[in-house]
Amino acid sequence: MCKLFVAVALLAITASAHPAPPTGDEVKAELVAAGVSETAAAGLIAVGEKYKDQFVAAKENKEAGKNVFDQFKADADAYIQTQSEADQTAYAAFIQKKKADFQAFHKGAAPATSI
Repeated sequence: MCKLFVAVALLAITASAHPAPPTGDEVKAELVAAGVSETAAAGLIAVGEKYKDQFVAAKENKEAGKNVFDQFKADADAYIQTQSEADQTAYAAFIQKKKADFQAFHKGAAPATSI
């Protein structure tokens, strides 16, 4: 029983230390909640899906990961430029919030709680 408890505790610690990335549906819901239209959010998710395997492959290589992210960001930015001004504004605000959350997380502060 004690060994099982230790194993479960280690699994829980490991899972919390490296949370799973959000699913496409979760990101889409966040984008829509931030004011991006359903259509634009779906398009952004489609852009991200093109890079999913590349992100997984680059997981252990920081340089490769940055390159994939830069390519993804360029494609996402190009896509959002084809959308309405309202979508562009909402997306820009969403990105700024995510950037602030990321920076706060890496500085040890709590992330912002609202979009």
